[in-house]
Formats: sequence, structure tokens, C-alpha cells
Amino acid sequence: MKYGSVEYQYALPIARGLVENAAFRCWVLSKSRFAKVSDADLLHKEMRSHRRNPTAEWWRFYFTEGCRCLGCSGKETDIFAVFEDATGFRFAMHFELKQPKDKFKADGVQARGYPLRAKCWTGKPPPKVLPHQDASTGIFFSETRRTEYAQHLDHFETKVTFEDIEREFPLVAAWR
Repeated sequence: MKYGSVEYQYALPIARGLVENAAFRCWVLSKSRFAKVSDADLLHKEMRSHRRNPTAEWWRFYFTEGCRCLGCSGKETDIFAVFEDATGFRFAMHFELKQPKDKFKADGVQARGYPLRAKCWTGKPPPKVLPHQDASTGIFFSETRRTEYAQHLDHFETKVTFEDIEREFPLVAAWR
């Protein structure tokens, strides 16, 4: 099995849902600290254009080796999304995705890196990252792993379970 293929089965429907389903996008953002602007537009077309890579998906393979801080060096954001509200305020969400059989490494480095990377990229993003003024972190995961993931979850401000998506937005949950 190709590395990440199970993760991709969960990530792609979520990324599509963020683009195609305004209610889903609003629901996800309403769980974040950007709840007051949960109707913000997703800048997926702008993100793709800014990357200057027509074959790259707008949401994945965001990393930088240009910065060697603990949040950036050798680390990747699973689903990266930049939003813009009606006033022109831009904010990013750095989402980790843990498919139901995935685990965090015991050292905690992966989870700790997310808020560091979000802060690092705010105001001075890597060249292929769309500029934004604020950022936050989130995680998509299975409720069945909550206890196992407990020590890592505090690094993610927004927590969304696959089970909640399946219940609230079954059409988004294409992994079922």
C-alpha cells in the first residue's frame, strides 16, 4: 500500500467539502477561534495560483525547508487552507489528519510543531504559501482514538472527529 493512501481517503473528501460545501466549511470554522468569521471565503484558487504548480492540489504538501525552526524543519501540514473574510482579513488553518489506524509518535514532536509552524508562517510565509495575517491549528481524527491522542490534542485548537462529520455531513464523509 502506498504511503499515505488511507490518510488521503480521508483528507480528499474533507478538502473537497471545504471547497464545495459552504455549510461544511462554516461548520468547521465555527469550531475554531475564527468562529465569528465562519462565513469567510476559502481562497483555494488563489492558493493554487500562488503555488505556480498546476498539478499540485491546493491543500496538501505544504512544508518548507527554508526555515529550520522546530515547527518547520522537516514537517508538513496535512490540510492547509487560507480564508478571507468580508473585510479582507486573511487567516490560515493548519490541519493535521489522523486516519483511524494512525498513531502519533511518542515523542510528541509532530503535534508540537503545528502551532509553531502556524505562528512562523503568519506574516512571513514561505514563498509558495499565500500570505495571511493570522493562523490556527486543527485536527481531524476518530473519536475512538481520543484517549490515545489525549497528550497531543492540546496542540490543536480545533478538534473535529470523523464521526461528527459522518453524522452532520454524510455526503462529505466519502471514506465510509
